[in-house]
Amino acid sequence: MGGIDGSSVRLVDYGLAVLVLAVAAVAFTGISRPYPVWLSGGSVPLPVPGTVPVSPELVVSGSLGLVVLHRLQTAEMRGVTPITVLLGTLTLFLAALSTYLRWAGAVEGGGVIVIVAFTLVCGAVLAGVVLVEALVRAGRYWHRQRRRTLSLR
Repeated sequence: MGGIDGSSVRLVDYGLAVLVLAVAAVAFTGISRPYPVWLSGGSVPLPVPGTVPVSPELVVSGSLGLVVLHRLQTAEMRGVTPITVLLGTLTLFLAALSTYLRWAGAVEGGGVIVIVAFTLVCGAVLAGVVLVEALVRAGRYWHRQRRRTLSLR
C-alpha cells in the first residue's frame, strides 16, 4: 500500500543508463560539449566555496553504480547478475576516488583524467549491461505472456 512497484524503480536504472551513454558519447566523440574541456573531471561551478567539484562524467556514472548496488538491498535483487554487481562496485569506487582526488587536489593533470576516462568507460559498460538485462527481462515477459495466451486456447 503506497509502495513503489519494481517497474518504476527500474525506470530510474534505465534513465541513468541512457544518460551515462549520452555523456560517454559527448565525451568520446566530436559532439559539441556543454562544458568546456574534454574529460575534465571537474567542474561545473558551484556557488558554495570549498565544495566537492562536480563532474558530469563522474556524477552520472557514480549514480548508476549506486542505484545498481541499491538494488541488492531491495526485493529487486533477483534481477542483478554478478557482472552487474562487479561493474557497479567498480564504477562507484572509481567515481568516488576521482572525485576525492580532484577535491583534495592531490593529482593534477593526466592522472585524474585517466581515472575519469576509466570511470566513464566502466559506467558505459555498466549501462550497456543494465539495458541488455532489461531487453532479456522484457523478452522473457513477452514469452510468458505468449505461452499463457496459447495455453488458454
